[in-house]
Amino acid sequence: MAPRGPRLALLLPLIQLTVCLALASGQSCRDRNYRFRWNHVDIRRLSHTRHNSYCNMRMKKMSIYEKAVNTFIHAPSEAVNFICMGGGIRIPPDLLRSKRYFKLTTCTYNKSLSYTGRYHRRQIVVRCCHRLATYLQE
Repeated sequence: MAPRGPRLALLLPLIQLTVCLALASGQSCRDRNYRFRWNHVDIRRLSHTRHNSYCNMRMKKMSIYEKAVNTFIHAPSEAVNFICMGGGIRIPPDLLRSKRYFKLTTCTYNKSLSYTGRYHRRQIVVRCCHRLATYLQE
């Protein structure tokens, strides 16, 4: 006999939530790290005068043009992942702040339909999955 009435109504959202969580967690740590590196790691050093054109070029290349803010880390991916292997200070509940300072370019989309780039050095905050950086707090 099939369940009827309120029991089914309570069970269905629980099943849907379980399926959504399973799908959301289906991406492996390596896949998330690859995406993180694609979005945020660019080892190239820049001249101090061409940050706007760098931002416009990179954001178009990545097909995320019109994203409000994106930060690029100018360091090897190994240096960024090292934050997850002892090179970071824990920030509860699940973030790590780097002990070292990184060279960064922060690209901000503006009203003139282009990006303004700002070059700076600071510590970064990341989330890790199995010793790989997977998220950058901007």
